Amino acid sequence: MIEREYLDVNTIAKTNEMSARNVRKIINKIKHKKSKDLLYKDKLDQWQVHHLLLPEFKRKRNKIVKHYALTIDPCCDYSNKDIDEIMQFVFTQTGDENLEINYTIEKKKANNQNHIHCYIKSNQKRKLLQCVKLAFTKTNYYENDIYDLEGWKRYITKDGNPINTIKN
Repeated sequence: MIEREYLDVNTIAKTNEMSARNVRKIINKIKHKKSKDLLYKDKLDQWQVHHLLLPEFKRKRNKIVKHYALTIDPCCDYSNKDIDEIMQFVFTQTGDENLEINYTIEKKKANNQNHIHCYIKSNQKRKLLQCVKLAFTKTNYYENDIYDLEGWKRYITKDGNPINTIKN
């Protein structure tokens, strides 16, 4: 494989899995410190970066989020058995082989209706959310990344509710 001596912004962005904007931001930081032979703009006004400068573009923080949190607040009062069946339906309809749904059912203090706290591992997040909307029809949900999985597990089991797991 022939390695190019100079790389453009898009190539660096793809190889380092970052945005082109972030690459240009790093270039603006280092352009005054590096030689014009290593970093310059070509005739088309595009940055050309020598391959020796590639270590400057390594990610400082690696975002490794395997699970994300999902809280589902159905508008109807479903029983625990109904929620178990609906969650099983969501699992089968997603079609993701790596899907893992861990959830607890908890009573809301405001209206004494059940709501669901989940932590989910999925490759098809958008498809899963579509299936949740289809299964629960009228529902509110909140989805977010989990950075402290153990803390989230403690939170969802604070009332002593067991964690139900659905996976292949």
